[in-house]
Amino acid sequence: MKNLISSKGNSIQPNGAIGKQKCGIIFWQKTGFLRHCNYIGFQSMIALINKKFSPSNIQNHGEYCFIQFDNNDEKIIYLSLKQEPNSKHSFIYGESHTVYADSKFHMLALDIVSYIGKQIGCKFFVDDATDFLEHRSTEKLDEYIENFEITPIESPDLLRQALKK
Repeated sequence: MKNLISSKGNSIQPNGAIGKQKCGIIFWQKTGFLRHCNYIGFQSMIALINKKFSPSNIQNHGEYCFIQFDNNDEKIIYLSLKQEPNSKHSFIYGESHTVYADSKFHMLALDIVSYIGKQIGCKFFVDDATDFLEHRSTEKLDEYIENFEITPIESPDLLRQALKK
């Protein structure tokens, strides 16, 4: 996990509109000279993740992808290829609501992000609700996940609206 950079602010996120994560991780590729990703590279990363981590299901929709583990709807990692503002370059962005699952899945999600960074030779900024990247304590990670209260969703329409935002 040495190529993960803990980030709580949104100023260094390429689209600049993230904020503080509360229910898992949000991650985005640190871009720079020759550190951009394209469609072919993005699809190659999905194939490598499939081969190394053996997810139970992958829904690949071109420039975004849902990777599911253990056939569990709470163990999903979302990846997408996003355009940098005012540029032709793209970067990898993703998120996972890991606190809905367990600490093992949280660690797996961080391992996958680290693996992507290693394969494409770059670092990733990670907004981690559990602060695991700072304290590196599995006890504190378990405590955060155990004490996390899931906000009830009143209707599917509200969920769709929240996901669109």
